[in-house]
Amino acid sequence: MTPPVALRIRPHTKRNGRMFTVLGLGGLLLLLAVHSQVPIPWPLRLTLAGFCLVTIALGIGKLIEPDTSLEITPQQITYLHFRGQWQLPWNQIQRFDIPKMQRGMEQVELPFLAIRLRDYDQFLSALSPRLAVHLVHQQRPLMMQAIRSEMPAHREYLDYVDVPDVFTTDSGKTFRGVLATFGMRMLLMREMLGYDLYISQNALDRPLDEFIRYLKDLQNTRQRYSE
Repeated sequence: MTPPVALRIRPHTKRNGRMFTVLGLGGLLLLLAVHSQVPIPWPLRLTLAGFCLVTIALGIGKLIEPDTSLEITPQQITYLHFRGQWQLPWNQIQRFDIPKMQRGMEQVELPFLAIRLRDYDQFLSALSPRLAVHLVHQQRPLMMQAIRSEMPAHREYLDYVDVPDVFTTDSGKTFRGVLATFGMRMLLMREMLGYDLYISQNALDRPLDEFIRYLKDLQNTRQRYSE
């Protein structure tokens, strides 16, 4: 059977967008309907209204995201977001897996697909600053978890939160601004967790371990289809 030219991954979170929007709108309309009939204290009314508005915003945020979160071809993997996209050729991927973090006496898996790059130059050169800003903020909670669990003893906390003016890759290529920030973030995350890029499991269409096996099968057989 001939495989499709591109495999498109539809994220789980996209499916919940309409439900959140309808739930928030329904709650807000119900609150307005009983506004003059039920003696609800104003602090409680404001809290309920705020909850409904947050739910609506969350639903709309999911709905405006692209229908496809990842597009996989025999040549590359493309990550898509309404703030931009990045492309990663297979030959630039050193390895990928589920990252792990030490918690007490055991290692726990984190809910991310993690990718380690062969070098940063090509990736950072093609990354849009708008998407870089989003990725920096999106991955901040993961970075804080990693700092608490995996920060090397010789490092200081400020090493991980300080914003660099310049980031220079191993080849000597220099990046500035938010690209420098994201480049340094990748380097520090590699130091702590072993990987550079992190894609939330919410962007996938199946459990993480199943998706990893799926990607490994594609990686092993892609040469057949790239011709």
